[in-house]
Amino acid sequence: MKSSVNERGTVAASICLLTVGAVIAAIAPWGIGLNAVPVHSSALRVCLILAMGATGLFFARRTGLHIVPTGLLHPVRVAVLIGAALAAYLLLIDGMIFRSALPPDYVTMIVSLGLPDRLAYFMLRSFSDGIVYQLFFGSTFVWLMGLTWRRADGRIAPGAYWSGLILGHILNVFINLIAIAGPPVTALVLTYDVLRFVAPGVLWAYLYRRHGLTTTLVAHAATHVFLQPLLGVALG
Repeated sequence: MKSSVNERGTVAASICLLTVGAVIAAIAPWGIGLNAVPVHSSALRVCLILAMGATGLFFARRTGLHIVPTGLLHPVRVAVLIGAALAAYLLLIDGMIFRSALPPDYVTMIVSLGLPDRLAYFMLRSFSDGIVYQLFFGSTFVWLMGLTWRRADGRIAPGAYWSGLILGHILNVFINLIAIAGPPVTALVLTYDVLRFVAPGVLWAYLYRRHGLTTTLVAHAATHVFLQPLLGVALG
């Protein structure tokens, strides 16, 4: 009975993920989460996000990755608290430690855009990126690595999970920060990128592996709910 309930929950969550992802892709040019691919047709963006999402769901099932929250008594509450803690960390990075080294266009966007616009952009963006880089790329990488990286009992090795999920996020960082913006790679830039973007990706990988993709998406969105109002003040 419990297995049947979990299966229905996974199906419902999967349909919801694909539906929301398709809506975001339809209304936003960055809706497929790949800035390196300028897809101007909303119909094509929707098809891409649905294809990526469905493929990611297939490989998540094949590798035992969960979509619905798992292992938490109060998953939404925990995800929101994780988002608040990460927001405090990112505020320290952007608002204090690396304040003088932030890209000017990033500061301008934070200062010039109103809070509702920033919340809409970053929260929707976090959702579409979750489908593309965590669900699609992350799950696919885990499956590919798991073809040969196995435990003695034949199951996928833990290292394949962590490596595949983190690699998916590093691909996100590379595409959106290096391949697109193309900033000079200095020691300062590299340190900032690792602390600001790669470190949260390790957290997302942990949450997806241990507590399900939905928990990751809620925590990521909650991060911006706490971060954006404070960051606007810190950089203003």
